[in-house]
Amino acid sequence: MRLAAVGDNITDCYLEAGRMYPGGNCVNVAVHAARAGARASYVGAAGRDERGDQLAAALRAEGVDVSRLRRLTGPTGYATVVNVGGERTFGPFDRGVARFRMNEADLDFVAAHELAHSTYSAHLGEQLAAIAERVPLSFDFDSHTGDDYAAEVIPHVTYAFFSASHLSAAETADLLRWACDKGARVALATRGAAGSSLFDGRELLAQPAVEVDVVDTLGAGDTFIAHALAGLTAGLGGRETLRRASAHAAEVCAAMGAFGHPMPLTPELTVLSRHLSSAPAKEST
Repeated sequence: MRLAAVGDNITDCYLEAGRMYPGGNCVNVAVHAARAGARASYVGAAGRDERGDQLAAALRAEGVDVSRLRRLTGPTGYATVVNVGGERTFGPFDRGVARFRMNEADLDFVAAHELAHSTYSAHLGEQLAAIAERVPLSFDFDSHTGDDYAAEVIPHVTYAFFSASHLSAAETADLLRWACDKGARVALATRGAAGSSLFDGRELLAQPAVEVDVVDTLGAGDTFIAHALAGLTAGLGGRETLRRASAHAAEVCAAMGAFGHPMPLTPELTVLSRHLSSAPAKEST
């Protein structure tokens, strides 16, 4: 599989631990696809700063092609991560220079791959159609499950991924059937501890979640996507694809960060950490 991941990146900042990790859906998918044996590339934008250096170095170390990674004036984005019982939630964030527009050279580069992957958080808008005209498109809708946004994007998508932990099993099945009816070849959904599902237009399959001692769930869904794409493009079939993708997603939950490569927080994030830790707690509503 030759995969081009196009779009977002972020630095995941664990304030309590004083460490930051490279991440973002498209970055994580590229890395875990490479670990699954794919020839993976990343197309996106990062700042000319320490966090951007960390991102570029981590991608290179993982064997991901970064020849189309722009380094721009401005900050690399960050998101503060709060870990509550293994479940990650996000605090203050800034996407920095991550939003970008592809040019013709980017599109030609993507077209040299067998598959492209992007996500709603990349904000590529109408450029998704330009990608899909050149190469099959995988897309992470996250929790955009059948809303107006999903309806607009789904006709361009070959492999559709949804985060459906807020849906019942029956609602998830309806969502996957809807996605395939609207043009997707295969639609998949993750539902956290309730497992995952796949529909290929003919058969609906379900896979229980793999039990693991959870340290951090960040990156698990992206890992699932990468290994699902690896399985589907290799012709493994839906059932074996789900089994492998679920197993690899569970492995990621056993460590902090989406794929490792931690560094100490940069000075401005250390200041932010101290400010947040000294702020008075708010009453829950």
